[in-house]
Amino acid sequence: MSLSRFPVLLAVLSALLSALLSATVGCGGAQEVVVKPKPYDQAIRNPMKGFIDKPDGIGYVTLSRPYVAWSDLESSAGDGADKIVRYSNAMWKDIPQRNVKVIPRVYLEWPIGSPGDEYWPIQSYYPSDMTVRDFTSAKFKARAVRMVEKMAQAWDNDDRIAFIEMAMIGPWGEHHDPAPTEAIQKVLGDAFTANFKHKLVMVRYPWHFEDYKFGIHWDSFGKPGWESRTHIPLLEGPLADRWKIAPMGGEMAYHKGEPANTQLGLDPTDTAANYADTVIRYIHRWHWTTLGWMGNHDANNAAASANAERFQKAFGYRYVLDECRYDGRVRGGGRLNVSFTVRNVGSAPFYYTWPVEVSLLDANTHQPAWKSTFKNVDIRTWLPGNFSDIGKGKMIGQDKQTHVFQWATGIDYDIPPQPTTVSGSFQLPTSLPAGRYILALAILDPAGDLPSLRFATANYFTGGRHPIGWVGLDSDNPNPQLDDKMFDDLRADKTLHYVVDHEVK
Repeated sequence: MSLSRFPVLLAVLSALLSALLSATVGCGGAQEVVVKPKPYDQAIRNPMKGFIDKPDGIGYVTLSRPYVAWSDLESSAGDGADKIVRYSNAMWKDIPQRNVKVIPRVYLEWPIGSPGDEYWPIQSYYPSDMTVRDFTSAKFKARAVRMVEKMAQAWDNDDRIAFIEMAMIGPWGEHHDPAPTEAIQKVLGDAFTANFKHKLVMVRYPWHFEDYKFGIHWDSFGKPGWESRTHIPLLEGPLADRWKIAPMGGEMAYHKGEPANTQLGLDPTDTAANYADTVIRYIHRWHWTTLGWMGNHDANNAAASANAERFQKAFGYRYVLDECRYDGRVRGGGRLNVSFTVRNVGSAPFYYTWPVEVSLLDANTHQPAWKSTFKNVDIRTWLPGNFSDIGKGKMIGQDKQTHVFQWATGIDYDIPPQPTTVSGSFQLPTSLPAGRYILALAILDPAGDLPSLRFATANYFTGGRHPIGWVGLDSDNPNPQLDDKMFDDLRADKTLHYVVDHEVK
């Protein structure tokens, strides 16, 4: 018997089948909602990435790199970690409210020499019971190890710290004049590895501490000459994957009197205005997270300002939400299923395991009526793209000043980033009142569990959460799509901060 002869019966059966299928798709009998959030095209002020200069100047900065004199942390061997904590609390008391974190560098000496005699004489910042310029004796080794122990006791769980720049040796603590011996590298490498269990460590030169999982702070980033000749074969050779586990940063170098063709511009404004493509190519190739000096460009120079935004988008991570799926209607006390797909279109990962929050926001206040976090999610694994010709660059130039490299690929990755899908099923409380709520996502700073790290999406509410769509809790939800007019401008939000309650344990 053909059902086509009974159109009324066919319509009834079709409706019943449709209802049955809908009930099996989502919790509470609701069909799964699929949202493709609109991307946010402008640069974002996000934690622990980008420019590190002028913390109160250009609007992208979330990092500050204080140089810390050893003698300010320790007058003699008898001082404990509590003195470092008191120093930190005094110097960095205001930065949590500004959502800024620091990369401290502890040094023993600062050059005050004249041009041509760059590193001499030095201003000493040694404690009274240490010998000036002693970087090799058994006494120095023991003292350095004890200092690292105290630094870690004070800083390893301090939420104000982003990363640690290993220093201690030579002018500015830059590990030259003199360079650390192999014996000292083992002493310091072992000490920093053993004591800093949470904060990541960066070192000045890639050929030092090669057996340790440290990041690099290249203080003459991309400058043609001997450092390119030495750094690039390592960054694209034995250390080609180091960026996946440790941050890459540093600064551009500008020296008066050098011709423009020996560096990427004469000053930060020249670099930003006229050499932006090359800088971005380098940021992409070596997966750089942050650079100093570059924030000192002239903001009134239109080309420099426009390219500064390009730099900020290239630095570090940049997470794009491609798609979100969730149950559009749920029962009180039931389960809410949520998933999203994300791509990192930046240059580096985020280096800490910050949690990803899902919440149901009050329709009027946009504050959470309920919230939870996804389990077993490690945002450090959301990696950017890469180049197919890593390690295959051709060196151009034969003298000390003009060594540069050329590659077959262009400014952007030819191996695109792979999307990551995150899924979770969440038990809702029976006490949550029936009604319509806004589903939202956020990445939290564990310092206070507050929203901080933003996705590059226009779906945004002031305070750091990203609204996705309407959810009906024991309520009809005929139109789960959010009106774009509800959204706030991500860059205009100045409210983000974190909370610190730090003491020596």
